[in-house]
Amino acid sequence: MRKDIHPEYKGLKIKIRNDEFTTMSTLKSGEILMDVDFREHPAWNKNVVNMVNQSNKNVSDFNKKFAGLSFGSKK
Repeated sequence: MRKDIHPEYKGLKIKIRNDEFTTMSTLKSGEILMDVDFREHPAWNKNVVNMVNQSNKNVSDFNKKFAGLSFGSKK
């Protein structure tokens, strides 16, 4: 393997609110301050089901409302 072509691999501190995690990374700063807590994001907890259902309802409502609209295309 060639020498001196890989970035330095070192400790990385991740701060989310009052919690702090340590991992390894090639990031130069050595620290990340998270604005959004990933543990509360809907994709990581049970609220994702409700979000998907609401999205499907919105799409369905849109399709019903604009069912006859052709946007200039010929049917």
